[in-house]
Amino acid sequence: MERHQHGLFGLALRLLRNRQDAAEVSQEAMVKALARIDSFDATRPFSPWMYRIARNLCIDRHRKRRPNLELDEQRDAAPALDAGDNIYKRAPDALAHQRRLNEAMEEALAGIGAIYREIIVLYHYEHMTYGEIAVHLDLPEGTVMNRLFRARRKMQTALLDRGITP
Repeated sequence: MERHQHGLFGLALRLLRNRQDAAEVSQEAMVKALARIDSFDATRPFSPWMYRIARNLCIDRHRKRRPNLELDEQRDAAPALDAGDNIYKRAPDALAHQRRLNEAMEEALAGIGAIYREIIVLYHYEHMTYGEIAVHLDLPEGTVMNRLFRARRKMQTALLDRGITP
């Protein structure tokens, strides 16, 4: 569980765009996985099974959420620096540029639609393979590849619309 807690939180944060909800969902996913460990098929990879539980909880949470809270929650979901990122080693201009780029990426990601956002998150942020994503989303691998292609195009267009060259 320790190996997956950060990844589950990251997935939930990007899908729900709220840190508190993401923390609750990632913890709930771990509890559900432990409670249902006997239903896990040991011949299959563990990670996609665990991520599917978290994804389903995110979907449930999203359905229950009131729409008027979304703007406040987007402000709360600002990306944090990676653990290995030393803020004191970077020039102020570089930090400002990186912050603008991160904000543009998060805005573009938020605007491409849930189906494409999830594929981007799983592939680029969680580093899942096409096969793992296919298992996780219960889709053919070709569909995963197609959606990732379309998602990248949508991200590129969204960034260009914001004046950022990808």
